[in-house]
Amino acid sequence: MQFLATYSPITLLVLLLAAPCSAQGNWPFRPPSTPAIPVIDDADRWGQNPVDQFVLARLKASRLGPSSTADRETLIRRASITLTGLLPSTEQVARFVSDLSPAAWPRLVDRLLASPQYGERWAQHWLDVVRYADSDGFEYDDPRPYAWRYRDWVINAFNTNKPFDRFVREQVAGDEFFPGDMQALTATGMQRLGPLRLNAGMQDKEKNRQEVLTEMTDNIGAAFLGITIGCARCHDHKFDDFLQADYFQLQSFFAATQQKDISFASEAAQQEYEKQLASWQHNQDTVQGRLDKLRKKHQTRIQEALLQTLPAEVQLAVKKDATERTAADFRLVAEANSILTLTTELIDQTILTGGEDRKEYLESMAELNKLFYARPQSPLTIMAAVDTPDDVPQTYVLNRGVPGNRLHQVVPSFPTMLVIGQPSSLPQITPVRLAHGTSPGRRRALANWLVSKDHPLTARVFVNRLWQHHMGRGIVTTPNDFGTKRAPPSHPKLLDWLTMQLIESSWNIKHLHRLILLSATYQQASQHREDTFEVDPENYYLWRANRQRMDAEVLRDTILQLSGQLNGQAGGPGIRLPLNPELARLQYKGSWHPHPDPAQHQRRSVYMFVKRNNRPAFMESFDSPSTMASCGKRSHSVHAGQALALLNSRLSQRTSLQWAIVLRNELGRKTARWIQRAYQQALSRPPTLQELERGKRYLESQQSLIAADRRDGVTLAGDDELLALADYCQVIMNLDEFLYVE
Repeated sequence: MQFLATYSPITLLVLLLAAPCSAQGNWPFRPPSTPAIPVIDDADRWGQNPVDQFVLARLKASRLGPSSTADRETLIRRASITLTGLLPSTEQVARFVSDLSPAAWPRLVDRLLASPQYGERWAQHWLDVVRYADSDGFEYDDPRPYAWRYRDWVINAFNTNKPFDRFVREQVAGDEFFPGDMQALTATGMQRLGPLRLNAGMQDKEKNRQEVLTEMTDNIGAAFLGITIGCARCHDHKFDDFLQADYFQLQSFFAATQQKDISFASEAAQQEYEKQLASWQHNQDTVQGRLDKLRKKHQTRIQEALLQTLPAEVQLAVKKDATERTAADFRLVAEANSILTLTTELIDQTILTGGEDRKEYLESMAELNKLFYARPQSPLTIMAAVDTPDDVPQTYVLNRGVPGNRLHQVVPSFPTMLVIGQPSSLPQITPVRLAHGTSPGRRRALANWLVSKDHPLTARVFVNRLWQHHMGRGIVTTPNDFGTKRAPPSHPKLLDWLTMQLIESSWNIKHLHRLILLSATYQQASQHREDTFEVDPENYYLWRANRQRMDAEVLRDTILQLSGQLNGQAGGPGIRLPLNPELARLQYKGSWHPHPDPAQHQRRSVYMFVKRNNRPAFMESFDSPSTMASCGKRSHSVHAGQALALLNSRLSQRTSLQWAIVLRNELGRKTARWIQRAYQQALSRPPTLQELERGKRYLESQQSLIAADRRDGVTLAGDDELLALADYCQVIMNLDEFLYVE
């Protein structure tokens, strides 16, 4: 079984003996109900709410006990990073530490949940699940100019505490539930987030359409149902009672769904946009023509020089008119072309090193980059999914999942395994009258079923995701797979209790956050305990808090935050960051144009332009997902490339220098105060006396080394004190305590 490798033999034995109910394969497929809260004799000595009673009951059954509460510096840093993805300020830490009121912690949690940064952080978790990107993927990887509106919708949904049932309904069928609502229509962009293959030449329309339908169906399974339903596309599921017919019956809900970019602009605004676009295109063509002429000039010059190095008979064959060439000449020309054919990259490098045309080339490239961002934006255009008002295409079970290889026809139906005990698997489908015609109403019926109160999976799966991001591991550790091959749940009754809390609170997401964060379970210290470790080495039963490594986005954002460079601007099109030339050249089509305003490069990571085939190396080093498939749980690898990225990347070196400048400008030339402030800002605690002395010695020795290197000509003349402080700031960024949330 796949999950066996996750646990030690001792823990597996504990799981099998202490949690017999988790071994029942059909537990997730029963309608959720509110379990009785365990009664613990000494619960008043530990616990803040029912979450703790469920956890404590499981701990006591395994003869374990909880850990003490973490110190207040750790708690505020943990909560701030968990909820907002940013570090608390030194003032916020000091205020919380000095406030000993029992209401201090709830007030802190409420403040963080009300912060606009909360939506920016928690939207990223959902974007991972629905594999959000700003480009198509595959060979062409064309940009999706309006995808960012969906990303902003998700951020706003979390910040406004949109009820989870409406959160689902809008994404599945916002156009059918809320006709004319631009935001609800934007939410349907979820159906268009999958990678899209666009092949040149002959197009197999049925195959292309089937790939789109497959992406829509699989995404419903991963995001809302937590089942690997994609396994049933070609055959009955090998492990779960999910039939191939179920797969195509679920797919038939999307039979009429088409991808459509919809403009809400007035006719006058549309005409003005087209006028501006024509002017922009003229300017673009003018500059591009100038650049092409320059490249052609150098291409001819290089080819002539290369031709002179070839044998005389080859030169003669190349110079002949094609109508005069013999068969032997054509062979010689073909061989010569392998040498004379030049890449644009080689031509550009020649121009840059040639001298005479370098200035014109650089000016043209800079102008093209500015024009790329000066392109008029199509007014109020939304990437949406709507159903055609015409007859709904028929859906068939496909033999081995091969497009065109049809077996029997199917109609929209809910998966048999998820409607046990219900009257019928056939939905009540009512057509919806919209402005563009009558929509079949199929997606509306699907959305209503997904958020029905007796649905076994949708709420459970989402609550498990919330728990995972707070506690470091889900109650079900395979968040996208609640099937029979999942890892056994650690606290199934707790998951059901939280699920019913979500439903009975009118699907209030922030209510769930509060329940989890205000629990004593969440507030435990993360320190190792040898006696308990021997019984439960993976902390399966939560006898302490789990240390969590920062996600790539959080690490980048907090590094920018420390340097004072983080740009808090929210929303809008994705920002293209500067890439190393080696990465920028990987584009199959077009060129990579970093945003011309350096301040935009300091935006939060959630606002970066996500190109599927060309991810920033720093983000990839720290395990940002590929976006080609749903990511319910990120891997957290540890490898040498991460240390090299933090030591040698432009981001790390630039921000450490800027952080040093800020520290010295604010605190003057006082070494001890630099060290104290650096620790407080990065780690939310003051340094120990040993750390303070060690920091002083480092700064002194590093300044001497830099001065010696400068005398030897190794480094340029500069401010040795500032450079030493920048190196010290970079050391702080590389501390294990900075990278991990205790």
